[in-house]
Amino acid sequence: MSSTQVTDTSFLGGRIPPEIESMSKNLKEVEQEEFRKLLKAVVNALEGKDCRDTMKSIAENSAIPQEKLSHIVAGMYRLLSEAVRTPQTLLKQETFKEDLRELRIPEDFISDFCSVVFGNRRAALEAATSQRDPHLPTLNELQWRVDVTISTSSLARALQPSVLMHMKLSDGSVHQFEVPTAKFHELRYNVALILKEMNDLEKRSILKIQD
Repeated sequence: MSSTQVTDTSFLGGRIPPEIESMSKNLKEVEQEEFRKLLKAVVNALEGKDCRDTMKSIAENSAIPQEKLSHIVAGMYRLLSEAVRTPQTLLKQETFKEDLRELRIPEDFISDFCSVVFGNRRAALEAATSQRDPHLPTLNELQWRVDVTISTSSLARALQPSVLMHMKLSDGSVHQFEVPTAKFHELRYNVALILKEMNDLEKRSILKIQD
């Protein structure tokens, strides 16, 4: 059986993640007071805090089976993670609400989700999520110069110019390498092509910032 489809503009992409789909079905059994306790625990977990004792207490005092609670918590965690990773310039509050309504999430719960995604704790959530996400070191410094090989064992390279690149990355590592001029021009062309494609994407209506 295929997953439920969502609209093209949804922050969840083309299909609902299975954790969120399961959460939306099981939320029907949850009272708002219990939902808010779960939401608080999930937000704390997203911020990197230890919530095992809190979750154990909720499970022990809940009439909902632990398996269903697990599905709800997993879905809430995934939903908030995806929402926080989406830049606020691309995710408007009304669009977010409509996406949750399509999931048939109760209106009161939608308001609580919005208070997290668009509230004061968003900055802390973004920072914590960014630290957990895998990432490569960034470029801190780049120096280059053109050099000409005078003496070499290869006659084909004699007197041929090349570009010497010296890079320093955010993790402190330093890399130096030589790029033939033909490859340098190929790199320059490909970078210009990527920038043009990015500019074309920004002009499409799906990525335009709504007022």
